[in-house]
Amino acid sequence: MKCSILTVIVLGALTLGAVQAQELQTVPVAPAPTPGAPGTPTPTLYPQVTPPVVPKTNGSPPLAPIVLPAPPKDQTVPALQQNDSKPKTPGG
Repeated sequence: MKCSILTVIVLGALTLGAVQAQELQTVPVAPAPTPGAPGTPTPTLYPQVTPPVVPKTNGSPPLAPIVLPAPPKDQTVPALQQNDSKPKTPGG
């Protein structure tokens, strides 16, 4: 008795599952692409902005180059010199 009830329940569940699976297998209809949807180009509502044109110099001479002083080559840096007045004794 219990086996027949269980068989009916299982067969009913399988039948309902098969019916629902057939209902879900309909062909999807693709909606018309709307502006701004993924995969579509973004519409331009305003004209594109172009960078400003560099103004012409009207014949003025270019700026003179700035001469930078060269670092000393044969001199030591004063901050690295050690000025110890007392000689250190080894060990303390």
